[in-house]
Amino acid sequence: MQRLTQAEEQVMLRLWGLQEATVAEIIQFYPVPKPAYNTTSTIVRILEKKDFIGHKKNGRGFIYFPKITKTAYRNYLADWMLDNYFDCSSQDAVNYFNRTKRLDELL
Repeated sequence: MQRLTQAEEQVMLRLWGLQEATVAEIIQFYPVPKPAYNTTSTIVRILEKKDFIGHKKNGRGFIYFPKITKTAYRNYLADWMLDNYFDCSSQDAVNYFNRTKRLDELL
């Protein structure tokens, strides 16, 4: 697995929520100003190449669906963050979030 760009993550977050969708349906779940159809379509194709999503034929278009679960990606990101920012120490990560009170904001 590899890290996604911010734009790719935004598409994935919407697709995880929808379970399956066309490009137009993905765009509907963006706040205004919504991204261009061609831009979103390009990101979807990139995500397909990265094997994060798949598609099935729907008339003349396609319906896209996640091939990677949100939980699997979250676990990957957590491990990546521990490895790269906390020297593989979950205790250092917990100490950081306790010190900055960021975990309090999440609860």
